[in-house]
Amino acid sequence: MNRYVVNEQNVKLTGRGMWDEDDIYWCALSGSGFECHFKGKEFIIALAGDNAAEIPANDGNWARYAVYVNGIRTTEGLLDSIVKKIPVITGSREIEADIKFIKLSECAMSTIGIYPIECEGEVTPLPAKPLKLEIIGDSITCGYGVDEYDPNINFKTATEDFTKAYSYKTAKLLDADVRAFSISGWGIVSGFVNSPDEPQKTEQLLPPYYTKLGFSYQKFDDRDGLAPQDISWDFLKYVPDLIVVNLGTNDNSWCTGHEDRYELYTAEYAKFLGTVHECNPTSKLLCVMGIMLDEIYPYVEKAVEMFRAQTGFRDIHTLKLTPHDGTLGYGADWHPSPATHDKAAEVLTAYIRKTLGLTV
Repeated sequence: MNRYVVNEQNVKLTGRGMWDEDDIYWCALSGSGFECHFKGKEFIIALAGDNAAEIPANDGNWARYAVYVNGIRTTEGLLDSIVKKIPVITGSREIEADIKFIKLSECAMSTIGIYPIECEGEVTPLPAKPLKLEIIGDSITCGYGVDEYDPNINFKTATEDFTKAYSYKTAKLLDADVRAFSISGWGIVSGFVNSPDEPQKTEQLLPPYYTKLGFSYQKFDDRDGLAPQDISWDFLKYVPDLIVVNLGTNDNSWCTGHEDRYELYTAEYAKFLGTVHECNPTSKLLCVMGIMLDEIYPYVEKAVEMFRAQTGFRDIHTLKLTPHDGTLGYGADWHPSPATHDKAAEVLTAYIRKTLGLTV
């Protein structure tokens, strides 16, 4: 059997990640994993679970993943053990296939480690797409609850699927590579609160972690005690042509009815755009709001104008998406349904093609 470490030399990486001393590739964010071309008879993926995998009956937090062979999902599951082996291809006849492993659930709940690939055959990276996207957002971008059709049911990682979110679907429509940096419930100035009378939730702010590998409440393993937020990210590893920012839905829960809070959001949003631009100086920027609500959209526009005035950078745009109204259904906790994500992806794709001139 041959052994291929999951790195840039052997596969195309599809998210932020890091390697430990055992050559395990740890990934956290929605959509992270790898893609490769395989020629041979046998291909096995072995997964390493983080601290979440050690907790019995933890199906609300176990990492969810899927494997695709030639574009068809052949395996999906929840990482409920420290080690899990997935026999992707078995047989006595040599075949050729494109293989994709993707983390469907978000970083906060759990992460996934990938051992070196074991195979009888040859593994090579798939080529990069001509267009590269990054999507920065919250639960909507993660595909929160998209596989649940009762809005009164609460979140589980088992019902979260990044491939059914507008973010991934937009990339598919554009034939683009995409990486997401998204955490459910988090915002620019406050995480989600049930009422603006509740205290500001400053422990759930996304901007401080954007320069990191991600954020998780779990450690990769007990040996080194590292979590994604302990690892700085090298932005030269992936240079997006366009970065879409969709943040404000959670902030609105705390800001609503308070102009001073909206003004704080505006200033902090502009500051975050400065960070994103500094880390990705050649990338176009697009700030979107909607899908679940659009009340805060005017302050997104104000933040963009503030950012333009502060930096002189002009290649930044805004787009308001239509909030869902239930006619296309809901997911868990009143989140967007697959049909709503489809609609948003179509609008976003058309805007990118027409207004930004980014086509394939």
